[in-house]
Amino acid sequence: MSSKLQLTTLAVLVSAALPAQAALYKVVEVNADPDPRGSIEYYGTAVEPVIVDEATEPLGCFGSPSVTGKACDSFVVANETRNWAEGVSYREEVAFAIDNSFDYIEDGYNGFEDYCFFQLGYSTCEAWASNQWEGWYNELNGGNTPPNNSAAFIDKVAFRKTDTNVVINSLVSGAEAIGNYHSSTTRNQAFNSADLANGTGKQSRAWAKEDTYTVGSISSGTGHINNFSKAAIWDGSNTPIELNWKNTSDNGSGNDIYAQGSARDLIIDANDSDRMYIVGYNSTADGDSRLMQATIFKQKTPGTDISKSNWDSNTVANAQAEIGGDFIHSNSVVTNINKNLVAVGQAKRSGSYPQNGAVANRLFVISDTSSPTPRASFLSSEIFFAGAGGEMGGINNFNEIVGRVDVENNREYDGKQRRQRAFIYPYGTVDQGSVQERKDIFNKRAWIIDDLTNGGTESSHNNQYRIYDASDINDAGVISATALKCAGGYDSVASDSYCGNGSTTETVVAVKLVPIAGATASDIDDRPSENSIIERQGGSLGFGALTLLGLFGFMRKRIK
Repeated sequence: MSSKLQLTTLAVLVSAALPAQAALYKVVEVNADPDPRGSIEYYGTAVEPVIVDEATEPLGCFGSPSVTGKACDSFVVANETRNWAEGVSYREEVAFAIDNSFDYIEDGYNGFEDYCFFQLGYSTCEAWASNQWEGWYNELNGGNTPPNNSAAFIDKVAFRKTDTNVVINSLVSGAEAIGNYHSSTTRNQAFNSADLANGTGKQSRAWAKEDTYTVGSISSGTGHINNFSKAAIWDGSNTPIELNWKNTSDNGSGNDIYAQGSARDLIIDANDSDRMYIVGYNSTADGDSRLMQATIFKQKTPGTDISKSNWDSNTVANAQAEIGGDFIHSNSVVTNINKNLVAVGQAKRSGSYPQNGAVANRLFVISDTSSPTPRASFLSSEIFFAGAGGEMGGINNFNEIVGRVDVENNREYDGKQRRQRAFIYPYGTVDQGSVQERKDIFNKRAWIIDDLTNGGTESSHNNQYRIYDASDINDAGVISATALKCAGGYDSVASDSYCGNGSTTETVVAVKLVPIAGATASDIDDRPSENSIIERQGGSLGFGALTLLGLFGFMRKRIK
């Protein structure tokens, strides 16, 4: 019997029995082709924002092919290239979002393997570590200007094309991006429309902008190791404000554990005298430890006072490191917040406390960030099974949450990495700002996005893509994403279909998902599954699509 699984009889019958549907999204590829840099993989990171009037255009691009006078397929998407694994994230303050002692990366290849063994638990750690170490080795031996692995684009137009390792964390408009790059003097230099001041530090990272305020972090050193960092706010071109750690002024370096902080998103609450909320993570002192924990930075007195004394640092309950006397989580972060003061984030289970065979990156929602004791509720409906891991992409002002999540429940601990796919989840109640018309489009439930790209006139085109990650969503409903592509189409519409009978190489491409005007819940046509283990003989998921599953890097955010 051939090991190359064909579409099962059941799947054929199911497909034949389904009526022609319209799907909910059209997949539009956005990576530059050809890219003069010769890059081999592209990742979508952010989508152009738009303010949508809920009263007049509640359905966004599901109601019309244009919103606020702009064609829905013209919203731009930021994307980045990868030619090899990063090894150490270009975005994170510390490696793997956990290594605030810098022990793992000080130990070279052995440190990467140790991280995988102790914090991911895979049985394939040698291969995982080799892949990651090769990327980090390329950078370490590249001098002041290492080989360029991350070229950035806004749609297909090169962005800061003379800079090295540019990453875009959010878009303010179709032309202004927020992020950081590798300069000739430091590994991470933050920018909005221009480079930002590094304050008391030597490195900086920027994540989001609202009004005149940009948020991110400032780190102490120019090197790759032994740096502490603080969450930072830039007001225009003024000197940045660096926010205090939770309960200490000591960065812990005497114990070779360095305090860290980072601001990932912000909102100015017009309903509360323009009080500002910043979300991210902050270090809390616990003896010699400096715990990196999901945090809401809440402005004490509303208004323009952003001095470091005017902020409460509120650790998010349920996502903290220590729960019931056990250190359940190794780190956690709040990634995004919207105008309804609903926030989202993720908490990585410690390698010592697996759940259902995995030490997963758990996804959560905070229903009310204005509370002095904000609380995380881990996603658990429909597609979010117990022990599922993933990465949070973002949330728009219609409370639509996107990201990626496990679609397999095999044991990762002493086993293999689970396959992941992009999801969308319409969250919340009317009191939390949820718009019922938008929730109805999704039948009021979470979906794997591949199920929403199947059927109708777009079916053949969309069948070239399986959506791996959704990184951002704007209020019109347009999503920035990363997909696996089988040129010409997969062998069937099944979610786990072969590409070229298993012998054709898939590519990793950046895409935007454009809602189809007039589509409703009745147009959803679930992709069938071939319900068997696939043995890939020639196809490739790409080094990034495979290794990013294990990095659990808190990569990106979404701008409102």
